Amino acid sequence: MFQNDYIENLDLDNFIVKKVNLMKVSIKPNASVIIVTYNNSDLLLSNLDNLNKQTVSDFEIIIIDNNEKIDIFPLIKKYPINYIKLKKNYGLSFARNIGIKLARGEIVIFLDDDAIPANDFIEEHIRAYKENDILGLRGKSLPRTPTIYNYFASHYDYGDKTIPCFINLEGNSSFKRDVLIEIGGFNPKLQGAGGYEGLELTYRIVSKYKDKSKLIYYPNAVIYHDYSHNFVKYLRKALRHAKYKDIIEGQFKDIFKLFREYKLSSENSKKDVPSLSLRVKIIMIRKITLFTLRVKKILNILYCRGKK
Repeated sequence: MFQNDYIENLDLDNFIVKKVNLMKVSIKPNASVIIVTYNNSDLLLSNLDNLNKQTVSDFEIIIIDNNEKIDIFPLIKKYPINYIKLKKNYGLSFARNIGIKLARGEIVIFLDDDAIPANDFIEEHIRAYKENDILGLRGKSLPRTPTIYNYFASHYDYGDKTIPCFINLEGNSSFKRDVLIEIGGFNPKLQGAGGYEGLELTYRIVSKYKDKSKLIYYPNAVIYHDYSHNFVKYLRKALRHAKYKDIIEGQFKDIFKLFREYKLSSENSKKDVPSLSLRVKIIMIRKITLFTLRVKKILNILYCRGKK
């Protein structure tokens, strides 16, 4: 079972190789924005540019650099950030937990390094906690570019109404920091770039606090982000998500039953209707992906049988 004191017992000196605090915020900030980055400096700069244009200023930015080979600090040292370079790539969930440990804000906001936040992104995350009795939220993601792979991210946009929702958009999510500390943060066993880590986190929060309505979809907190840019990356993501789906379902047998109890729909979201040729491409990509996932599952079953 997950250790509730996991984050509190993290010895940061074992994992950090470099720390540079360039923040202008001297008092305790209202919110902490945690960005885990790995070899994505171009979009990270656009990300930080938009964070510098926010409608509020009472927040801190914590950059967790998971890349042990490339030094991006010279590129981002002009921004008011708390820069943390790890000794190696420990994976997204582990790096986020380091950010939670370091965060000083009562609200911890997670933002993907390749996402562009709207100018009122921070203000809306903070507003959500003032206007709603919640423990956490996930926002809305709108397309950054017109790539076909955004059509496979139906969960990015559930429309314009605030509704109870599990956390399935981790790169635009936030939580009360004390809640994350109390439940032990993200599961570091979901390694690499992650997959279903928000759902697993949701399950533990709901199991502890016994109220699904304490987590919401909040459409006013907006980022601009693409699900994928090419088929190879999309397929890798699908394979990774399938792997971690099996892991968390093996740990919590009724986890997906809980998620089906949420009434979610993307019907009210404003999506462009794809052309006929685009619909054909979408169908083909789905068929190839499903076939690949089935083959991978069969090979895994055969491999496990062979080891017995």
